[in-house]
Amino acid sequence: MTVPPRVSAGEVFQHFRGTSPLTRARLSALTGLSRAATTDRMRTLASRGLIGPANEAPSTGGRPSAQFRLMPNSGAVMSVLLGASEAKVQAFDLSGQPLSAAKPVETVRGGYAAILDSCLASAYSLLDSMDDISGQLVATGVVLDEGAPDLDWPEYFAGRPVVVDSALGAMATAEALSRTPRPQNMLFLDVGKTIGCAVLVHGRTMGGFRTSKEAFGHTPGKGTPTLPCACGIMNCLQAIAGEEAIIAGLSSDLADEPDAISGAVRRSDAAAVSALRQAGRDIGDTLLGSIHLLQPEFITVRTRWPGAADFLLAGLREAIYASGVPAVTENLVLASSTTGSPATGIALRALDAGLAVESVDRLLSAPPNLSGQRNYWPAPLKSIDRQRHAS
Repeated sequence: MTVPPRVSAGEVFQHFRGTSPLTRARLSALTGLSRAATTDRMRTLASRGLIGPANEAPSTGGRPSAQFRLMPNSGAVMSVLLGASEAKVQAFDLSGQPLSAAKPVETVRGGYAAILDSCLASAYSLLDSMDDISGQLVATGVVLDEGAPDLDWPEYFAGRPVVVDSALGAMATAEALSRTPRPQNMLFLDVGKTIGCAVLVHGRTMGGFRTSKEAFGHTPGKGTPTLPCACGIMNCLQAIAGEEAIIAGLSSDLADEPDAISGAVRRSDAAAVSALRQAGRDIGDTLLGSIHLLQPEFITVRTRWPGAADFLLAGLREAIYASGVPAVTENLVLASSTTGSPATGIALRALDAGLAVESVDRLLSAPPNLSGQRNYWPAPLKSIDRQRHAS
């Protein structure tokens, strides 16, 4: 006799994420469980507040069926942004919606481990101030700048759900998750003083959180003039298509303004439009090999100059569609960034980790908190504990 595989409560919970409310009958059909087994798993999830009743389903002639949904306020994920000189924490509910504004954290001396302890303490304090949140901290996302020390960050959390990424990678994740349908393979361009490119393959950023934001910008370009770059390479993409190169192409009366590119775009300056389109062509020529190799569905452009992305995209399209293989480029979508918050991106990735099957089953197997205090799952880990764990 074939024994059917066991479907855990964590697996059942996945059907409540990102969907409309479900009836017991519908959930039973989706999971293959009997009605009794489905009710048992739902009761387990409801006991921890992860699911709860929704509106009744439309009647088909008899008594309307009860519907159940994910309860967003049954827990939280926390994003921690560690910059070169500051840190911020922000809370998100289990549907990925922000629960608070980003809260600056007073950093202390002692390196990143001590700073991260301060951030986590601030995160727990933030949760304590929210009466409508149960207090389950299901995961943490950490965005690191390029100066982060060589620490094993997941080890720091002693097995707790944690996601670590660069700011560029987190912004790319936020952008991908904001699109419907969600692109699985995407290139995310960040054009400013530097030119960065994050690569998403199967929905995950590639290259790790230590990948330099500026690495793509130091790819040799095809510019006609031979321009030196601070990195020592001639004709870097950043030198021929970055902010300084675009400003150099502006009218002389605009080039000296504090925010020259934004001002020129607002005035619809012809020289600015031409310089931005040329920058887009140069970036497109440099990207072409990656496009043929990765075959992305989406390329998005983010820039700090309002209105400039449209002109960059015009140049990008010109270069890519003129020289790209039609089989690769005919369905490629190029668009300006609509979001790109690193806090949102890292929180959504942390949410996927914290609400994965294994994580939910682990949460459900832990003894319930009967003390009336907040149940921070998992408990905070101080620097001294990290050092003891490492030894």
